[in-house]
Parts: sequence; structure tokens; C-alpha cells
Amino acid sequence: MSGRLLIGLDSGGAKTAAALCDGEGRVLARARDRGAAIVGLPDARFFEVVGGVLGRLGAEAGVDLARVERVAIGLSGVDYPDEQARQHAQIAQRLGLEERLDLVNDGLVALWGVSPTRRAALVQHGSGITTAYRDDYGREAIYDSLDVAEVYDIRRAAFARTARMIDGRAEPTSLRERVLAHCGVAAEDFAEWAFRHPKVAAARRLAVAGVVFAARSDGDAAAAEMIQAAAADYVLAVRAMSARLEGPFEAAFGGGVIAQGGAAFQAVIGERLAREVPQARLTPVALPPEFGAALLAAHGCGLDPERLFANLASLESAP
Repeated sequence: MSGRLLIGLDSGGAKTAAALCDGEGRVLARARDRGAAIVGLPDARFFEVVGGVLGRLGAEAGVDLARVERVAIGLSGVDYPDEQARQHAQIAQRLGLEERLDLVNDGLVALWGVSPTRRAALVQHGSGITTAYRDDYGREAIYDSLDVAEVYDIRRAAFARTARMIDGRAEPTSLRERVLAHCGVAAEDFAEWAFRHPKVAAARRLAVAGVVFAARSDGDAAAAEMIQAAAADYVLAVRAMSARLEGPFEAAFGGGVIAQGGAAFQAVIGERLAREVPQARLTPVALPPEFGAALLAAHGCGLDPERLFANLASLESAP
């Protein structure tokens, strides 16, 4: 096998996904495993998961990993400049990557997967929040991966609104019964259940976005209000990022919470974006983050990201 080889890997709290491709964007192997996010320095779990994924990529493609020109890893937990040099050194040494490793926050590889355009912004809301932007290749930046500012979350809002509907502070709508059914709890027990069973309640809350979107589709006023509030806050983040970008750019909104709203929610976001950030053009997220990481690796070794993006996108959209 000849040609230049790249690996892109994305890892967060829930999953690790990776791809090995050549310099033309032909994918030779893909692998997935459980999450390997870190806090501080990488631990045994990280090396077990990521080392295993890299090994499976090489085995599937019949490639010695020493032949891979560059490996880019987007990793949840790569957040602080004072930790990054040590994180990079330990991971590169342990995995035998020497100078071939790019290690960045996972939000940046997600951004690379948005679009081949040089100026882009991303709001991604899943189990956590990712906001990132770039004004040129190699000039990617995280906006607020720590979510200290607390983006509006319809999941938290659904629980709070349900509690208010129960105690009389908000007018009841069908959303109340939908959330209670989703949680499997009676109205009179809801507050105590949420407080005394925090792990169960947290799991139900993380999965409640679809309930809100379904209620909105059926005309529920409270759900519609929350969805408008979420769209407003997502667009506000893009408007703030736009101050760091010059000229037109593409903006994408993705992640599990946003994806559950489907095309209807993208339309709500798009209408607000057009009014409030006219220099931004709404675009779908084109590639999964492991492909975004492969693009980062390509850029790191001097390949043309636009060409590689087009080839990976044609693969990803193939039936």
C-alpha cells in the first residue's frame, strides 16, 4: 500500500470514533468504542480505549501505524493551556506518535467537520455544549466548551416548567403530562422524585428533548416558547462569535439535542439567524467529528483540506 496515511479520532464522554484514510480521502478503516474523555492528565482508561481503537484501525487496513503520517485527536478534557503540553507529551509518548500527533479539544474537530469554508462557527448541543469558530484554517478556537455561561437547555427548562405547572406558578399545558409520563412519576411525587433520585432524574432529563419537540409539533404553547428560547440563545452565541470573524461565514447547529428538533427546529434557528446575524449562512454539519479530525491531520501535514473534505463528504453522503 502506498500514499500518505492519516488518522482522525474523536473521543468524549459517551463514545470514541476514528477513521484511517489516505491523502485522497479514501477511508481504509473505521472503529468505535466507549468514551475516553479525560480530566487533567490521561488515565489508564484513555490509553486502553484509544490504544485499542488505533490498533483495530491498523489491523483492519493492514497498515503498520508507524506508516501513518499524522494522527489528530479531538478529546474532551483538553481545555486548559497549562495542561495541554503535558497531555500532548504523555499521549504522544505512550502511543508512539512522537511529532505526528495533533491534540485538541473535541469541539475543534467537530468544527472541522462543519464545512470546507475558511470562516465557520459551530454550536453543538448534546450531553454537553460545544461552541467554536475559525477565521482561517489553523486558526480554530473554542468559544465556551465549559458552558460556564449556561446555554439555554430545553431539557432543564422542561423539568422546571413541569414543576411550575404542578405547583401553580405556570399554566398547565399538555407538556406537563408528557414529561410526567416520560419520567414515569405522578405529579404529586415529581419534585421529591427529582430531588431524592438524582441519577435517575438526570438520565430522564437528558432524554427529554424529544418530548418537548413532539409537544411543540402538536401545538403546545409552553414547548413552543422553550424552543424559541433555545434558538435565541444558540443564535446569540453565534452573534458573539461573529465579532471575532471578518466577513461572511457559515454557521452550523448540531448535536443530539438540536438534531432531535429536525428540519423544523433548523428552520426556527435559520429564521432568527438571518435576522440577527445576516453575515452568517446556515449550513448543516457535513461530516462526523472523526472525519473532522482527519481534516485537521491533513492540514497539519500540508495537504489541501478542501479537496479532502469534498472526497470525505461524497463518501459520507453515499447510499
